[in-house]
Amino acid sequence: MPYHDWHRQPGYFRDITRHFPRHARLLDIGCGTAWLAEHYPDYTGIDSSAEAIATARGSGRNVIEASVEDELPFEGESFDAVILKDLLEHVQDPVVVVREAHRVVKPGGRVFASAPDAQRWVWDDYTHRRPFTRKSFRALFADNGFVVERVAYESVMPGIGIISNLTRRKQRPRALAALTWLPIVRRNVWALARRPLP
Repeated sequence: MPYHDWHRQPGYFRDITRHFPRHARLLDIGCGTAWLAEHYPDYTGIDSSAEAIATARGSGRNVIEASVEDELPFEGESFDAVILKDLLEHVQDPVVVVREAHRVVKPGGRVFASAPDAQRWVWDDYTHRRPFTRKSFRALFADNGFVVERVAYESVMPGIGIISNLTRRKQRPRALAALTWLPIVRRNVWALARRPLP
């Protein structure tokens, strides 16, 4: 199974989409197969995987094949929203990627990012270069010009897709969200940050 097939639309996709209006001009950095395009008409995805880009284009999605670790091929302040879902753990220098997100998002625009929490299971994926903690994620965005609005956990336990189907992909059950605060639960850390107005 190709790596990007593991990262199709998650059951609780509203964990991301609830932060942005449907009309937002959205950039998805490290988009994979670009599943977020189903939710945003003004969508652009960028990924370095030729295979993922081919799959996304085959679905008619607006995507660009390019490195996500170099200067992005967009003018500054071009997007209302930027997504960095399950990306920063893979890149050589997450600071470069976050600075580029800051450059391309409009003042007042928001960025959503998620990455594995610093737990043992993270290293079972050979493509991971680093895990994060809530403290390190907050610092990564704050130190690079963002106002961090929220940092929290999301469960990535096996079987989460089954639960999401049973709950019809609405908001996560509160009990499931509460369990992520236990350090034994397999989880991601996520952040919502805003580029301040001038």
